Amino acid sequence: MASVRAIACRILHAMEVNGLRRDSAQHQLVSEHPLRLRPRYGWRSRMVRSARKSSLSRLASCKIALVLLILLSGCAFEDIDRRAFVTSIGLDSPDTAGSTYKLTIKISLAKGDPKKIGSDFVLLHVNCNSISEGLDKLRSMSDKKLEYGHVKAIMFSEDIAKKDISLPIDYFMKRADIQKIAYMGIGKPSAYELLRFKPKEEAVASSYLFYTFERSRTQSPYVYAVPLYDASRRIMTPGLDLTLPVMDYERGNLHVDRMALFHNKQLKLVLRSEESMLLKLMTTGIRKDTFVVKTEDGSYSITTEKGTSTYQLDHGNDGATAKIAIKLRGALIEREDHAEAVTDAIKQAIAKESKAHIESEVRKLLIKMRDAGVDPLGFGLRYRARQFHHAKETAVWNGIYPKLEFQVHASVKDDDS
Repeated sequence: MASVRAIACRILHAMEVNGLRRDSAQHQLVSEHPLRLRPRYGWRSRMVRSARKSSLSRLASCKIALVLLILLSGCAFEDIDRRAFVTSIGLDSPDTAGSTYKLTIKISLAKGDPKKIGSDFVLLHVNCNSISEGLDKLRSMSDKKLEYGHVKAIMFSEDIAKKDISLPIDYFMKRADIQKIAYMGIGKPSAYELLRFKPKEEAVASSYLFYTFERSRTQSPYVYAVPLYDASRRIMTPGLDLTLPVMDYERGNLHVDRMALFHNKQLKLVLRSEESMLLKLMTTGIRKDTFVVKTEDGSYSITTEKGTSTYQLDHGNDGATAKIAIKLRGALIEREDHAEAVTDAIKQAIAKESKAHIESEVRKLLIKMRDAGVDPLGFGLRYRARQFHHAKETAVWNGIYPKLEFQVHASVKDDDS
């Protein structure tokens, strides 16, 4: 800072000297040519005065700029070796009484060789009454500045999800340094155990969780990823409930094939793998997934190239009915017991069996979600969007939904036939 002030003083001194020299030169010019430049109202006199004023204004502006530069503070940028990048956050029940959360952060450690395979990380955890208090305590446990701009996964334990998940979601939404596209999920047996999971093929800490969420959008037949902004939208929107994927860590393996359903900001129901597949079929659709159809002649596997679903909500004085239309396009690939080859006649019979099987299973799932009071498909939101009595529509729908009837129609198209 002292060197900057010294340089600024030198520049000011040089500018003052140049200004004095310019003024003396103009004075000498006037003294040498008194007849030409002495007239008060001559054009040459006006030129000299305007040149003198412009030089003084430039000198004053430069002085002001240098004074402002001196008052500026130094750069607040931290070197990369003084920063610690947090890649995931976990919330569990506290280990000690008197606390609300057990907060865990996963810090990625930089590697010297970029070709080296494997992730190095550090886990820091603390018991706290609020997330902001926990982050302050974790900041005191590290010798580096904690950066949260690279958080890609936020995990909750099942105990935290059963209480009130809206409070931590609202906090993470309001933090400007946490990306709103961070994926969310339920970790079992705990969020801490899930963050401690270190697969051999992981290159960067928490990249395995991130890519698992990313692949679930198109490749997983069971779950679909839910980012932070979508979770906040579902919590704040009446008639549309939150869904989160469940990640089970057991004996060194990670299983992601179940969905957790919420209502009123609390976990209400965890679906089985088969039910989660049907839920994804009715929400985001499926591609290149396999259904197992059991008949009297045996079990058959159907590979679906594409599966979509639409629904229509009809309501009147006698009640409301949700009409769900499911379209599956695929091919029968094998019979599971390998008893005989699958002929065209068998394909036609199995297509009818699979149609009835899917309609029955989807209807059972819809009734199960209705009885549990969860609405992940947004039937209530569809109802509210078509009503004009905004003050009473939520209360009216709460009385309609427990009595909602379902009509499911499925069509199965065989590409090989």
